[in-house]
Amino acid sequence: MSRVAFNLALVFCLIGTSNVWGQSTISNNPFELSTGQGLWGALLPAYSLGEDLSGAPALSDSMDSVGYHGDLKAVRRFLGTRTSFEGRAFYATSESTANGGSSDLSMLSPSAGSSVAIQPGATRLASDIDNYGLDLLLRDTWITRFGGLSAGCAFSYIGFDQTFNSTVGSADLLREKLDSDLRGGKGFVGWDGCFCGRATNIDLLFGFYDMNVTYGSEAGLLGPAAEHKMTKNVSTIETNFTTRRDFREIQVGTTIGVTYFTDLPMIQRNVGQPVSIGTDDAVTLKFLFEVLL
Repeated sequence: MSRVAFNLALVFCLIGTSNVWGQSTISNNPFELSTGQGLWGALLPAYSLGEDLSGAPALSDSMDSVGYHGDLKAVRRFLGTRTSFEGRAFYATSESTANGGSSDLSMLSPSAGSSVAIQPGATRLASDIDNYGLDLLLRDTWITRFGGLSAGCAFSYIGFDQTFNSTVGSADLLREKLDSDLRGGKGFVGWDGCFCGRATNIDLLFGFYDMNVTYGSEAGLLGPAAEHKMTKNVSTIETNFTTRRDFREIQVGTTIGVTYFTDLPMIQRNVGQPVSIGTDDAVTLKFLFEVLL
């Protein structure tokens, strides 16, 4: 968090009061509110549970999925200065279902890591992901002959809620949850202007977070419930590309965004030990259609 505080202090030192007409080369409106709806893609750490007679994972999910993404963005510009405030809230979700086989299975109980033999039957794994968050940004923009060049910082919160529900036949096998809260900040640079005759904005953001992860399972065929927690520092790299145009007196646009996470949680299992939390890198993508309200 010390790096976030340093970035915030640096931006405040850079904010000027020289007279300029607006903070953006693509808009001089003092306030804008826009909403975006579209597709969300997630490439998260994989999930697996148990083994079959051949030693292959009995139930597994690559956690590469496609779902829905929606966000709401507000921009408040202070005309006559270079300063603007921005706020963004978003929600994304996806789900997948994997059907296993019907051979004999062996799985590790989450509470003790002991091997448990599971009766033959049709197995099923359902995975759900909810991703949501909030960004509050302070931006300073310099209008140049090359367009608007900007820099700033942001407070950021990101949440990931993952649920894994496994069944065999009509019985509940195991239900596990991974809840992740990432709190921190971002430093960013941006450019806005015209590209191919359309108003365009490009942002490159670098995030630093404290991630708190909670693992929980419910009692089922694999024995009693278990809980575990972990804290880790996480970095992100994010880029967003937005274009806008007028359509029947309504300003519409598209946004393409990619975010890379150095660490997101995954469930680890070891024989003779309770379940633990590991991490691996991950990527999320978005493609939105936006409307200026």
